[in-house]
Amino acid sequence: MLASALALFLFVALANVVVVQYGRGAIRSALEQGARAGSIGGVSVCEDTALVVVEDLLGGRMSDDLALTCSVDGSAMVAVATVTFESWTPLTPDFSFTLTSRAVAEP
Repeated sequence: MLASALALFLFVALANVVVVQYGRGAIRSALEQGARAGSIGGVSVCEDTALVVVEDLLGGRMSDDLALTCSVDGSAMVAVATVTFESWTPLTPDFSFTLTSRAVAEP
């Protein structure tokens, strides 16, 4: 009984890590697409595009703690996202990280 409980706990923890990696990739993709769109259309286009991609790829509770901003830094559009994914198991910490994407601003 104890061995099966431990195996189930480890399986859930591993599944949580896989889901977090998917979420991280989805946010990275959203930032890249937002920065590319924003390099042509401006800051609001960057943020709108990134948020649409996040909604399409994540949705649900995974995007609840997402803070996404775009800004112009010299000749580049910079998209930054800070996010926290809640852990599924009580003994592991939440997963928090910040991602950044840049695209050269087009005239």
